[in-house]
Parts: sequence; structure tokens; C-alpha cells
Amino acid sequence: MNMKRFLWLLISMVVFNVSRLSAQTVSFNFSSAAHSVSGWTNIYGNPAAAVCSGTGGGVTVSSVATGNWAPTSDGHASYDGGGASGGTFFPAAVMTNTWYQYSSYYAQYNALVPQLVISGLNKDSVYTIKMTGSDTLNLATFHLNPIRYTVTGAIIYGYVDINGENNVSDGAVFHNVAPDASGNVKVYVNTYNTSNLASISGIQIITGHTTAPQPTVVFTHPSNGQILSEDGIVTLSATASEPGGGSIYRVEFYANDVLLVSDSTAPYSYNWMNADPGAYVLKARAIDGFGNTSVATINVTVQSLNYFWSTTGNIATGADSSFVGTVDTNRLAFRTNNVERMTILKDGTIGIGTKNTYGYALAVNGTGIFTKVRVKTAGTWPDYVFKKGYELPDLQELERYIAEHKHLPGIVSEGEVAKDGFDLGDQQAALLKKVEEFTLYLIGENKRLKEQNAKLEEQQARLEDQQRQIDELKRMIKTKN
Repeated sequence: MNMKRFLWLLISMVVFNVSRLSAQTVSFNFSSAAHSVSGWTNIYGNPAAAVCSGTGGGVTVSSVATGNWAPTSDGHASYDGGGASGGTFFPAAVMTNTWYQYSSYYAQYNALVPQLVISGLNKDSVYTIKMTGSDTLNLATFHLNPIRYTVTGAIIYGYVDINGENNVSDGAVFHNVAPDASGNVKVYVNTYNTSNLASISGIQIITGHTTAPQPTVVFTHPSNGQILSEDGIVTLSATASEPGGGSIYRVEFYANDVLLVSDSTAPYSYNWMNADPGAYVLKARAIDGFGNTSVATINVTVQSLNYFWSTTGNIATGADSSFVGTVDTNRLAFRTNNVERMTILKDGTIGIGTKNTYGYALAVNGTGIFTKVRVKTAGTWPDYVFKKGYELPDLQELERYIAEHKHLPGIVSEGEVAKDGFDLGDQQAALLKKVEEFTLYLIGENKRLKEQNAKLEEQQARLEDQQRQIDELKRMIKTKN
């Protein structure tokens, strides 16, 4: 077999194995006694008494340590025939048997105490991992709402809660789980809140990337367009969920982009008090266990109950006829502790810590702190640098410009900043332009280096070939002599 044919066969085998791996699904079912289900690897026994494991498709699932399972009083952590019949999330024959953890305390999540470990995974791949549990027996004593499943690989992927009571179709699905550096993923099967039994009937590991579902969030109160009373306590409430039984990590409530509260427990709500009169955009932002987000917004108006200006309360007049201000050309000053803090000049410009606004709408003499700043520039955002036909400045001309002016073209000089300050939006755009030009210089230089390296490698090959020819001639001459 020649080398070319050997390489072709080797590449074909690699492509075949990769394509086979990308579509691989391995399935494991858990039971007390042996129960064979077609297409599933059965792992049976009592995980509280002995470590139980099974291997299918090169993947191994193990129950870790016996102390990681909280059994019932008889020492068992497995049961056959207690699950709901007619299961659809997994086949009915899988969902009827189960491994379980009992008690609301010892069976709750502990990062150091996983119940299962999946090994033999490719640390450079991602996997969809599905699992579920079910129970129908003695639900007055055993509560499986919710069963909390958590997985950890390269990171902690959060948790998914399902209702395991009489469960037929509900299950947890974790998308795009990356194993740790050893190719392992840990699985936690826990109780939470009011549940005292957590079970798992089966688990599936599917190779390959999937599109994770996005959470949904809906305002339940107030309604869009509602007019609210200024002196009332407004309850903001929302529902949030994720298709496929995914978990909601928290819901955040905002008023005009100002965060009011972050609520991690359903029902998600917040009592909004002392809202100033005005129009508001209220936002509820749901975040799931994977960091995916979804936002719902409504518009409301907080209407003032006050109709005249007073320091103790306003009633009976409107702001168009009664107001705080001046009716001449004098400025309006605001003081605390008899020291002027803010002024409004006759032209409507505002000074904080200064009486000179220099014609700006707002002038501040002092420091400020913001949680968020948005600058809208009237200029052109410099993405045109990446468009076809854009000519980069010549580097020699750029060098001469810097030597003469001591700053980059289009960037304000030190003297200009000291004299007039600078426009934040324009300078941000100018800096981005320089970054994009620098990126193009680097890309071009990288191409030139690759071309030079290719030429050097070609020259090196020729030199080596010439050297071989010289050595051969020397050998022939020496042999002839």
C-alpha cells in the first residue's frame, strides 16, 4: 500500500469515527434488581450499600460512594415498580424503577457529595444530558415536588427542578455540558424545600452541541398602560419559566433601567414604594441556570395626587399654574445648610457646584458616579474602516505626523483637552477607528509574515536538496577515485 492510499484510508477512518461520535447517544436505567430495557444499559443494585456502575458506548456511569446516598430506614436507596406507568419522557420500562435519596436534610445539595459520576467523556466535546425520576407510592409520606437535579463539569451548570410525583413526561435537560479536564461530569439528585424524596430512573448522554431553550417571563401585575397612584404601594409581579423544565435562577425588576430588586424565589414579586410621578418603563428580566436571559416590559404612569407646590404635600392645583421657580430673569438657587448646591440659570441651564454653565445644559463642578452611561454620537461610527476600499494611512506618513504633532491623527491633543475638554462620543469613535486600523495593520503584517515564512521554507527545502546533491557528487567522486 503506497503512502497516499494509506493517508486517504486513515483520514476516512477518522471522519467516520468523528461523525459516528457526533451522533452518539448512550442511555442508562437504574433499578434495584436487574431489568433489561432494549437500547439501555441497566445499572442495578442498592447504591447506599455498594458502588454500582455500568458502561455503554465507552461511557461509564457510577454511583460514586455509598455515603453519598441517603437511604430510607431499611438501608435501601433503590426500588422497583414504584414509578408511574406509561412514561413518555423516557420509556415506561425505564421510569417505573428508580434509585432515590430520602429525607429533606441529608438529601439536599452538597457540592462535595455527588450521587453519580459520568466518565469516559471527551473533554473537548459538549453533551446534552437528560434525566428524570418518578414515584406514585405513598405520596402522603414521600414528597417529590421538586426533585432537584444539578450537573457540574468544567463549570457548575446550575439546577433543574421537576415534579416527580406521578411523573410521566417531565424531566431535566442540560444543554452543552462540557466535561472537566478528566472527561467527567458529576450529577446531583437532591431534595429541595418541602420535598423529602429525590429519585432518578434513567439518564441519557447525547454527544454534540444543541440550541438551549430561552427562558420566558411575563408581567402579571401591573398591566401595560396602567395609571398608578403616587402614594400607593405597587406590587410588581411576574411569572418565569423555561421550556423543557429548565430552572430560573432569578428575576430582576427594573424601573427605567434602574434595578429595583433581584428575586430568586417564585412567585417573583417586589413592593415598589414612593415612586415619583411620571412615566415609567418597567422591566422584568428572567435569568436561567445557564445564564440565558429574557425580558418583558410594560409602560405605566405614576400620577401625582398633588396639585400645588408645598414642602408638606400638594393638593388642588396644577403645575402649569402653580410652580417652583422665577418669573423674571433671576436665576433659581437651591441650598442645603444655607450653602448653595445647585442653580438654574435664566436660560434653563443647570449648574451643580457652580454658577457658570458655559452654555452647557448641565455643568458639574465635582465628581459624579453612575451605574450606567450611554453616549449617543452624532458622528459616523467607524465600522467603515472594515469596508472594502478603505485605504489605511501610510505608516511612514503616520510616523512623520506623530513626530511633528505628538499625538495620533483625529485624536485631540493635550493642549486642546486642557483648554476645552473633549467630546466623549467623538473621541470614543476616534479611538475605535484607531483600534480597527491597528487591527488591519496586524492582519496585513500576519499575512506578510506567513508569506515570508513560506518562502523561507521553500528556500530551505531547495538548499537541503542542493546539499543532498553535493553530498551525492562527493560520494561518487570519492568512489571513482
